[in-house]
Amino acid sequence: MNKKIVHVGLDVDDTQYHGAALSKATGELIHFKCRPTLKGLLGQLSKVGKHFPRHVLQVVYEASYIGFTLQRDLTDKGIHCEVVAPSSIPRQGGKAVKTDRIDATQLAQFYANDLLAIVQVPELEMERDRDLLRSRQRLMHHREEVRRHLHAALRRNGLHYKAETGHKSHWTKQHLDWLQRTIESQAGSLKVNLGLLYQQLQDIDRSLAEYHQQIEALAQEERYQQPVKALTCYKGIKTVWALTMITEIGDIQRFQHPRQLVSWIGMDIREYSSGGKHNRFGITKHGNRYLRTAFIEANQRGYRSNVVSKAVRLRQAQSPPEYVAVATRCLRRLNKKGNRLLLAGKHPNKVKVACAREMVGFVWESLRMAAA
Repeated sequence: MNKKIVHVGLDVDDTQYHGAALSKATGELIHFKCRPTLKGLLGQLSKVGKHFPRHVLQVVYEASYIGFTLQRDLTDKGIHCEVVAPSSIPRQGGKAVKTDRIDATQLAQFYANDLLAIVQVPELEMERDRDLLRSRQRLMHHREEVRRHLHAALRRNGLHYKAETGHKSHWTKQHLDWLQRTIESQAGSLKVNLGLLYQQLQDIDRSLAEYHQQIEALAQEERYQQPVKALTCYKGIKTVWALTMITEIGDIQRFQHPRQLVSWIGMDIREYSSGGKHNRFGITKHGNRYLRTAFIEANQRGYRSNVVSKAVRLRQAQSPPEYVAVATRCLRRLNKKGNRLLLAGKHPNKVKVACAREMVGFVWESLRMAAA
């Protein structure tokens, strides 16, 4: 079969596409480049096809800012195209020269020898839903940055909320009322600066409220109803984290065992064992950071007690009993594991990560149950 296949490595950027076509059977390698457009690329691939008659082209490119757009366009044109994870590309030591031409050549060679990890292309609608959730998370990070900047500006000018009022928490209703009064009592550039920063926070809060409304409506769509019900039975998982897990994982059936999902998320344990010595470190973090965040945030403190809140009981009452059974087993397991690690003197952050790794297996079971 390889005798009839030409593997094409494609290096994409804003200025030019560089490609390398390799026939593994003969070792023949040709290079090409074109404008960064679909029309220009199709013209070059047509020439490659004429150079290798009666061969099938298989194209691969590294995941980048263009996402899966090029893959979908080439697939629509009848050309086999795949996207490779950048972290899976082997790195050769001792190489001091890096060019687009070399990168394309290496992609073609690695692709021909099955040395690359191919990224699964999500459905277009699910990808857009995933982008909605990612944008909300980015906006949450931006709000934290503005809050820190506003708090620092207040402290630099001798305005200390906790010292003045005796309250212990920021960003409560009392804190916001104090903030408005403090801004009004200032003058000059300080008043302008604090006022504009506070206005930014208000704008962000309004945008987050709109995101939340859209995400809640998204959870009611037919394709998400059962998976969302399966995951919101868990203590610590509400609609936002449930949809984050669902859209980031995609097709759960591609993971035949929970260990595969743990590895894909980047929660494998790093190990360096040699010469009879066994050393284990933290998690690898070589995977989907949005999923890691979702699982760790779902295990902030919930594992400390196996008692569920009224809101969780209400969500469980509206879900099938088989979903509730898995969530209950998970909570008992996490409660036992988390408290055992805490009593052993482990740092709470390590306990959270350990419980998050444990939760992945139960979420895997719930999503497969919902997809059946």
